[in-house]
Amino acid sequence: MAKILIVDDSSYARTLLKRALEKAGHVVCEASSGMDALEQLPTCQPDLVTMDLLMPGMEGLELIGHLKAMQPLLKVIVITADIQDETRKELIQAGADAFLNKPISPDVLVNLVSSLL
Repeated sequence: MAKILIVDDSSYARTLLKRALEKAGHVVCEASSGMDALEQLPTCQPDLVTMDLLMPGMEGLELIGHLKAMQPLLKVIVITADIQDETRKELIQAGADAFLNKPISPDVLVNLVSSLL
């Protein structure tokens, strides 16, 4: 069992991810923005973060930098509808550990989380 922080501006997306992860036995915290995620990081203390790439205020690339500065060993999965090769390279350099394209399969998500942890 791991503690996972879901960061997505869509409550629907957060709900779907939360259901799959809790069904697999994980404890889930939710954040609706990058700033919300940074505020929750000390209290949630996640082992892994799933995040949308495009969010208002602070996009995923910037958020990864902040998360990794605060918790260098934190695992990060970027979940997005479309990701170009150049963006993927930038995210890897920033510290992203894996990517999933929307729509995601709950089984694929759970397997990826297990393999990263």
